[in-house]
Parts: sequence; structure tokens; C-alpha cells
Amino acid sequence: MAHFAENTFALDEMIKGGWLCAQGPYLDYISELTSFNPGLKKADPKNKENHPLKPGNATVVMLEMLGGDRGVEKKEFKCALDLQKYFDQEPPVNTPNPRRRIYLMEGLAQDYVSVLGKQFYMDPSFFMRQERTCVWSNDFTPISDALPQPSLLQPNKNFLIQYCELRQFDNELSNAPLYCHRTGRHIGMTPARMEEKTTTGILRRKCSFWSRRTNGGGWDAVFLCDPQLEELWPKQPKQINNDSFQEGYIDFLPTPDHLTVTAKPKHPRTSMLRDMCYYLENHHDLIPTNDWNDPVSSSLFMKKIIAAHYLQLVDYIKAMLPSLELRLSSGWIEEQEQWRSLQTISRRCGNYRDDIEDTLLSLGLPLSEPNSTSTDDWKDYSKDFQYIYLRLKLLKQRADSLMTAMTGLASIAGNRQALDEAKRAKRLTLIGMVFIPLAYSTSLFSMSGNFAPGQSQFWVYWAVSVPLIVVTFVVTYMMNLVLDEKADFTLRRFRKKDSVQRRKKRAATGIWTSGR
Repeated sequence: MAHFAENTFALDEMIKGGWLCAQGPYLDYISELTSFNPGLKKADPKNKENHPLKPGNATVVMLEMLGGDRGVEKKEFKCALDLQKYFDQEPPVNTPNPRRRIYLMEGLAQDYVSVLGKQFYMDPSFFMRQERTCVWSNDFTPISDALPQPSLLQPNKNFLIQYCELRQFDNELSNAPLYCHRTGRHIGMTPARMEEKTTTGILRRKCSFWSRRTNGGGWDAVFLCDPQLEELWPKQPKQINNDSFQEGYIDFLPTPDHLTVTAKPKHPRTSMLRDMCYYLENHHDLIPTNDWNDPVSSSLFMKKIIAAHYLQLVDYIKAMLPSLELRLSSGWIEEQEQWRSLQTISRRCGNYRDDIEDTLLSLGLPLSEPNSTSTDDWKDYSKDFQYIYLRLKLLKQRADSLMTAMTGLASIAGNRQALDEAKRAKRLTLIGMVFIPLAYSTSLFSMSGNFAPGQSQFWVYWAVSVPLIVVTFVVTYMMNLVLDEKADFTLRRFRKKDSVQRRKKRAATGIWTSGR
């Protein structure tokens, strides 16, 4: 196992799949499968600089479900070598006493992937899809993060779920592209809260599940989880700390009574791995004993945690949209910033809705509205995800409707600006109407000889100019009366029934309302 420390990202260019796995039997298996899945040939380009798969950059925890009152046995491995020694010392798979073990892997590392892959020989796309970070791009990306064909999906054996986690930063951050330094996952920033001087970020996450059955009712399950956000990339000029938004999601377990509320340890809410360990160690008894015969039962807590994160995200977006609606109804200010916020919400809701669609497909759930009939079963995760899917669709429609309304208000504001500019042009025209007769009279009399200022005939200048000004204003006024908006002659303005329509005033919002 000494070659683990020498393995580098450059191995990708020498051995197919070397970016994902250290040298060994599992890497040979990956190299042969690159013809089936070309995506195994290269890593996500966004991860090349940070190299999140470097050896040792992961944590593995093993939980063995002993069954009955014996509880759960936990073991955490400090390095891939310890994990390999554990596998070397364990009894063969086909033993009389079935063993049910859960391996939780936080982060990805080439050495850990090599050990787990050699032990279980799962499809390497299980690790590859967990590594992918591409969400959207202006350019065509050289890698893919797409689902396999639906006919190949096996929800009871393996699946991947993309979700989002709300993080609260203790300082204001600009709305620039930011990523988790360790995983390369994108962080969608939202406008800073003016009162608290903080910023809320929407961190993209992934969690994967794989399982196999062994003889005698035993099974093994492997979970891949993202580590918690510790450092931003690009690096910020000052230290930025982050924590769970509003201290984390609401627990999904039945509320304990006053006699048993202190019987269980407190929820850590630190990372997916620690949260999974908490539920599996302390609340595994809430899952019926017979359900533990199926390894997919071990993924129930993971699904409920992800649904809780999504519900918190939905509530956050639901709170953002009314604030934008209020700002639109109270006045037309900062319209460009509001448009950008609405467009961002609409785009993100579309992305989250697509992720939920993939999740429902991966879990074998229908793309339909949740059943309104109450089941009184907290384990019914299908209702959770279907409700989230419905809410995200409605939130996107609401954001799109607000964008349409904002477009109308923008037109009104543009018309109002045009009217203001027309008023200013009218003032200039009136000034010109005063000086044009004066200039004309000056040129007419040449202002010399007896007509020059101070001479005997200078009064003629005023006798001619002033009547010309009056005639000009009268002619202009009459033309305004007899010309309509299309500059056609009409006498409609003199009719009595149209006089009421002319008595209108403009409100502060720019909307025309009838006068009284």
C-alpha cells in the first residue's frame, strides 16, 4: 500500500482511470470499463487544480448493525491501510452468521476508492458521479453528469441524490462564483441581509448509495457523502466562517414525549456523515426489525436528511419571493437589482426541480403530486420528495409570473421616462417660441438706422415682435386642440362626453387614474 502516497493527479494521463483510483486490481478494472463509459477516462476539469481525490483526503466510518438489543458497533479508520487490514482480517463472506455493515465515506480519495473497489468491485461510475461538479456552463463541458438510461436504474441497489444545503456566512460576500475548496461544489450566493451584515449561500451537495447482499441474510452498504464546507475557492482576503442556516434543518423523527426527550443524545447537525452516524446509532430501533433484512433500509435516514435540507431551501425561497413582491408594490426602485434577483431565483428553481426529477427517477418514484391521504408514517420519504417537487415547480412559476409583472412595470417606467423627456422638450420648444419671433423681427428690421436701440423708430420692433409671439402661441394652442395623437385633424376633443376622459391625473406609481 506504500504506492498510495506516490499517486498523483498526473497518473490520469498515463493510466485510464488513474485520476479516480490508486494503482491496483480495481484500477485495472476501471481501465477496462472506459470503453463502456468514456467518462471514466478523465476527471472534472474544475477539480484538477484543487485535486480533491488526493490520497488520504477522506474519512471512512463502519457501522455494523448487530440486530436486536445489541445495537450498533462503530469503527473509524484513520487511513486506507487500516481499512485494508480490516478487510484482510474479516471472515469470508459466506459465513453462517450474517453480517450487516454500513461504510460511510466522507470525501473522495484515490487510496480509499482502491480499497473499497477491490473489496466490492462496484461499478466505478458510483465514484465517478460523486466526483462530478459541473452544474451549468456557457461552454460545452468535456465531462458528463447525466443519469444512465432509466432501464438500467436499480433503486434498491444503488442511486445518487443531488441536493442543496443552506449555509450562513458571518460576513458579506459578493455575488461572484464561489466553490467549496475541497469538493469543487458550487455555492450560490444570495444578497446580503442589510440588518445582519451576513450572507446566505446555497451549497450544492451529492450523496450516493450502493449495496450488495451476502448469503445468510447479510449485506454490505456503502455511502458516499460530501464533507462540510471549510474553505472557499477562490480564497477570500479575510477569514470567512460559516454555519448551518438557522441552526440547521428541522428533525424529521416523531416528537418524543416529556419522559423520553432526554434519553437520546443531542443532534450534532455538522455534516452528512456525522448526522447519518447519529441516526443509525441512536434511532435504528425506529425501523422495524424485518426491514433491516433489506440493505436499502439503511438509506432511509439519508433520504430523510436530504428531504429536510430541501424543505428548508423551499421555505427560504418562499420567504424571498414575497419580499420582492412587496418591493415591487411599494415603488419602482432598484429595478435592475430586483430583476437580477428574480431571474436568479427562477433559474435556480429550474435547476433544483431538475435535480428532484432525477432523484425521483433514481429512487423509482413517480413524477406526480403527493397523495393527500395521511399515512401517519414518518418513514414515507416518497411524499416528502413529491411535495418538494411540487413546491419547486410552483415557486418557479411564481418567480416567472413576477418577472412578467416586472416587465410590465419596466414598460410603464420607460413610458413615464419618455413622458418626462417630452415635457422637457416641450419647455425648450416654448423657449424657442419666444425667441424665434424676436430673432425674426431683428433680422427683418436689421436693427440699424432709425430702428436701432435708442433711435426714434425702435418702438416698431416691439410693436411687431410682441404680436408675433402672441400669434405663435395662439396658433400652437389651436393646433394642439385639433390634432389627435396621430397628428390628424379632429374635432373630437371639443365634444362634451370626452371631457371627463381628459380630467385625469397621474398617480405616484405612474398609473393613470380617473380624477374626481
